[in-house]
Amino acid sequence: MRGDSIIKKESTINTIIGENTLIAGKINCDGNIIVYGKIEGDITTEGTITIFATSNVQGNLTGFNVQISGKVEGNIDANGKVVLGEKSSLIGDIKAVQIVIEEGAAFDGRCVMRTANPESAASTKSDR
Repeated sequence: MRGDSIIKKESTINTIIGENTLIAGKINCDGNIIVYGKIEGDITTEGTITIFATSNVQGNLTGFNVQISGKVEGNIDANGKVVLGEKSSLIGDIKAVQIVIEEGAAFDGRCVMRTANPESAASTKSDR
């Protein structure tokens, strides 16, 4: 299934930002990142970005998948799936292949749906 290839990159956690942590500046990493604290700056990764309910992020998020349960002020650019959880708040635009906005989420921005990249589509067909 098409959705399976989008979820595959969530296997390991490489970076965790703790609840009582404040980072001011850009974060660049290769793997998955989980944020419980406060970030003032952009986050860029090839993996999944997970923003928990205790989080407050002021900056742009660029990753494969992005899952938000906390507060984000900035744009999201994902090559896979973006999920806005039921208690999340996003002020900014979304670009993604798939977008899920759960009931109760607050969203002020625009959505742009992109097509899956050819590599992702090819791996999806071979998985069938």
